[in-house]
Amino acid sequence: MKRLYRSESNLDRVLILFLLALVLLLSPLVQWWAGDRVPWYSPYLVWALLIFLTYRLQRHSRHDEL
Repeated sequence: MKRLYRSESNLDRVLILFLLALVLLLSPLVQWWAGDRVPWYSPYLVWALLIFLTYRLQRHSRHDEL
């Protein structure tokens, strides 16, 4: 029964990360972080944040399986 709880918890984290990615990449926020007055590297920071969060989620799920 414990394993089911962990897999549900991982699924929740994946869904939250997916929704965060949708908000950052497909919402009106894109105009804010990709506008003319922000530094040129701001889109790269958004992508780096999503990649880092995905890495942390994947690393955390590996530790739960052990």
